[in-house]
This record gives sequence, structure tokens and C-alpha cells, in this order.
Amino acid sequence: MKLKIISAGAGSGKTYRLTEEMVRLLRTEVRASGVIATTFTTKAAAELQERVRVKLLEEGLTDEANALTNALIGTVHGLGVKLLKRFAFLAGVSPQVDIIADEDQQIFFNRSLATVLRLDRIREMEKYSVRLGLSKNEYYDWRQEIKRLTDTARANDFSTEVLQKSRDNSISTLTAFLGTVAPVSGEVLSQNFTNEIRATIDRLEANDDVTKKTEKVVDVLKGMLRKIDLGDSLNWHEWVKISKLSVGAKSREDIADLIDLARNHDTHPEFHADIKNYLTTIFDIAIEAIQEYETYKKQRGLIDYIDMEIQVKRLLDQQTVRDILSSELDLLMVDEFQDTSPIQLEIFLKLSEIAKYSVWVGDPKQSIYGFRGAEPRLMMEIIKKNGGVKKEDIQEYSWRSREDIVHLTNAIFTKAFKDLPKEQIPLKPKRTKADNPDDPDFKGEPLEMQDALINWHFEFDGEGREPGKDWTNGALAVSVQRMIERKTPVTDRHSGEMRKVQPGDIAILCRTNKECLDLAEALHRAGLKAAIARTGLLETAEAKLILACLKYMLHRSDSLSIAEILLLGANKKIEKIIKNRLEWLALDDDDRRYNPWSSDQPLIKKLNDLRAKASELSSTEMLN
Repeated sequence: MKLKIISAGAGSGKTYRLTEEMVRLLRTEVRASGVIATTFTTKAAAELQERVRVKLLEEGLTDEANALTNALIGTVHGLGVKLLKRFAFLAGVSPQVDIIADEDQQIFFNRSLATVLRLDRIREMEKYSVRLGLSKNEYYDWRQEIKRLTDTARANDFSTEVLQKSRDNSISTLTAFLGTVAPVSGEVLSQNFTNEIRATIDRLEANDDVTKKTEKVVDVLKGMLRKIDLGDSLNWHEWVKISKLSVGAKSREDIADLIDLARNHDTHPEFHADIKNYLTTIFDIAIEAIQEYETYKKQRGLIDYIDMEIQVKRLLDQQTVRDILSSELDLLMVDEFQDTSPIQLEIFLKLSEIAKYSVWVGDPKQSIYGFRGAEPRLMMEIIKKNGGVKKEDIQEYSWRSREDIVHLTNAIFTKAFKDLPKEQIPLKPKRTKADNPDDPDFKGEPLEMQDALINWHFEFDGEGREPGKDWTNGALAVSVQRMIERKTPVTDRHSGEMRKVQPGDIAILCRTNKECLDLAEALHRAGLKAAIARTGLLETAEAKLILACLKYMLHRSDSLSIAEILLLGANKKIEKIIKNRLEWLALDDDDRRYNPWSSDQPLIKKLNDLRAKASELSSTEMLN
């Protein structure tokens, strides 16, 4: 395996380098039909294919340019579907591979989760969440923990045995961290704690400490004692609360013994038992939910994208498949491989073993898909095993950003990525204020251009306390308005010519969706239009109807989409839709084949008429 790894920072000419690498190999040692290239988006795949084709035509390599249409250039998922369709028999799946859409996958998985989430389990999880103080956090939901666990398990193709081992390791690791359990029963420790609360209240009330601090502590302790007297036990976060109580100087000795007992809650046998039961239940629910989801899909002949990746990974272990691909595959090219999941990385490694040449391009500084299972540390290990990145394979220059911005990001990244080799972090700017000494073709920025970095400091000169966020948003909106009014010069990214700034050139980054909405309102008040993503749009009835229509256009047999169209677009009642569907299913095969379900409905007829033109339409044209 010849594996070349290229380090390409943001704006360093990555697509140009990929094009050069592919064209260089196509000139001599690689067949165009023997190329597999994966990118993160279909747009990036189309751009790469077009650039390579144009370059081949410029060099007179017409045959190679024409043959490039037979190359597999696309997203990882697109490549996976093609391989699975081709080797469907060996994979044991239908050649008509129908992948569940992400939004539908979540719905189906939620149904499977609901099946295993019995009422007693829900109550059990709620009890542990309250006991451990997890429910106090408004952002915490144990159901999300189960989802994260199942997503990770499926993304890494973990078996039930691996999950059970992970459960046991999690429990033993946390138990070791907590330390030893007290050699006394939990009942005795809890009774001692209750007795000490009573004694502490008596001491605090008898010591003549009348400070508000101490009085407040007495009220807190009396409230907890009432809870115990009513037959309830204190939750662990309440033990922690007691351990942090603060009284007046006169009462510190009187409360010291109680605070010591509270601090030692982590040695309580019942505390250890609650944590163990919480983790065990989380893992057990996740394992059963995954098993139920797998059963659900098998009964309906469905697979999702993770199934597809797992199937492809297993296919590449079959010698028959490896023999076929080794005779065909000349070049594997992987773009943005810092954002690949562990399964995708394994697929790339298996293909690299088969291919004559393998070129991987990535940059750990640009990894943004950790929430989808990407693990940049895996990339670093691959680089290390491959002997590091050679100097000639490091893209040194930033062709996109201006000098000040490049220097700023260099300063930040060299501190943030200390584990990376230094030569892979900073970029040299091509766009400089003066003529570029490294490249005579790059002239300095026009004098009219302002600094690339501008700091706005807003100072409140009114009376009273500091203003709130509304004032800051208003100041920002006015500053943006003045920037436009002053006709601040920018370089047009298409023509390369200077022109005055337009509202569409300006992007504002906020920390939260709420802040985006507030800032958009401030911009509107300043007379500026703001384009902003609105949450919840796809949950509206209109959006669901549109999506159902588009899905039906893709798959005529999508009965769920037909039902949604009838419900949302034709005002049919759900009971009538179900009755009509069952009556159609009761027909014999020939009747069903020649009279598809609901084909007589006006809306469905219109969509069927449009289907004849749909293959020639873009998604936007189809929507219009």
C-alpha cells in the first residue's frame, strides 16, 4: 500500500492539490475507471471531478477525461451505496438498496426505544436522576444519554458483548475513583446523619448566634429534617448541599461534625449502589433498544446509513470482493479524512490495502464532526504509523485569507494544537499588504483596503448601570450600518475586483440561537435585512407536506409519504386513510401492481404527472 497523506489547512489550495495529484497519476499509472474519491459533500465531489476533467482536456488527454465518468467520485455514503448495490448478493441484501433517511431513522429508533422503556424502567431512571441530582440540570435528560450511547455503539459496530464489557468497565472505573465503601451499613450511616442534623439544629439554636447566615442554615436543616420525618430519604445532592453550608464564625464548630459526615457521602454503600444501578440500567436499556431496532428493520427490509457502512466494511473482508476490487482499483483518494468516523476510517484502510495508490487529505484543526462520531485522534495515529507527513506534502500557503487574519489564526492554533508538529500548523499568507516576496505574481493589497482585523469597542456614556444585551446589539447593528454607508471596500470573490461592501457580504456569528434572533431584530430596527435560520420550520404541516411530496417523487411505493400527502394535502381523516390502505392490501397481486395505492387521488395524480419531468429538474425546480 502506497499511502500519501497531505496536510491542507483552510484556504491552502486543497482542491487544487487533489486535482494535481489525480491528474499526475492519470497521466501514467492510473486508469480513470479505477479511481475512487470520497469527499464530504456532493458539491465538492462535482467540483473535483470537473476540475480534473478540464485539466485532462487541457493536456490533450481526451480518453482519460471521458473515462472519468466511470470513476467513483462522491460522498462516503454515495460510495457505500454503490458498493452495496454491486455486491448485494454477497452482502445478503436486496440490490434495490433503500437507505432510511436520517429523520426517519430517528423516528424508527424512538419507536424501538419506546418498546423497551417500560413504565417501571422510566420510574427507576427518574428515581436515580433525582437521587443523584441529575434532574436539577434543566439541560440533562437521561434519554439523551441513552441516545448518545446507542449512537456511539452503532457508529463503531459494537456488539452486545462489547457493550456489556463497557458497562462493567464504566462501573469498576467509577467505583475505583470513588474509593472504598464505609464498613458500616447504609441504614446505620443514614441514621447517624439524621441524628447529627437534629443535634446540629439544637446547638445552633442554643449558641445565641443571631446572624442571618446561621438562621438561614437552621431553616435549611429543619426543612431536610421534616423530609426525613415524613419517611423520605435525603438525595445525594442534598448531602452535598449540607457539606457546603456556611454559618457565622460563632457557629462553625457547632456545624463541623455534620459537614464532615456530609462530605463523606461518597463512602455511603447506597450512594455506590445508586451509581451502579444507574449505569447498569442505562446500558441495559441501550442494548435492548439496539436489538429491538435491528429486529424492526429486518422485519421491514430496511437499513440505515450506519448499517450500510457496517455492511460495506464486512464486504471488504470477503476475499472474493477484495480480489475483484484489487483488479479494478488503482487510486483511492480521501478528502477531509479528519472527520471520518471509526467505521469509515476502517473502510478506507481496507480499500487502501487493495488500491495501488492511496492519497488522504486532511487537517485536524478543521475537525467539526465529533458529534457524529468523528475522532481526529485516529487520524493522528494513522499519520504517526505512516511515518508522519513529508515536508512536500504540507500545503504551506493560505491563498484565501488576508495577512492579518492568517497571523491571528496562526497565533491561536500554535497554542491550541501543541501536539501537532509545528510545521503543520501555521500558514504563510499569499495576500499581503506589501508585494509578496515569496511570489512576485502576488501584488500587495490595494491601499484603499482597510485592515483585515478591526476591533469594535462599545462604551456606554449614559447614566446608571451598564446597559444590557439590547444596547450592545443596537450598537453592533449601527456599526454594521455605518460600515455599509461608508462604502467600505471589499474584493469581489468572483471577479477579484474591488467594490463597496454589500449587506450580503457580512456574516455575524452568535453563541446561541436566541442571540441570533435578538441580533436580527436589532439589525431590522437599523433598517438592515437579516437572513437567519429559523428553528422548527421542518416541523410545520406545510414543510412536512412538501417533504412527503418530494419523497414520493423519489419513491412511488413510499406509502408513508402517500399517507402524509392525503392527511395534510387532501384533508383525509387518518381513520379513512388506514381503512383505504387495508382494503388495497387485501387485493390480489395483479390488482395492486396495476392500480397502486391512492393513484386515483387528485394530488397523487398531479405528482405522478410531474414525475415524468422530475428526472430533468433540480430539487429547487421540482419544489417550485
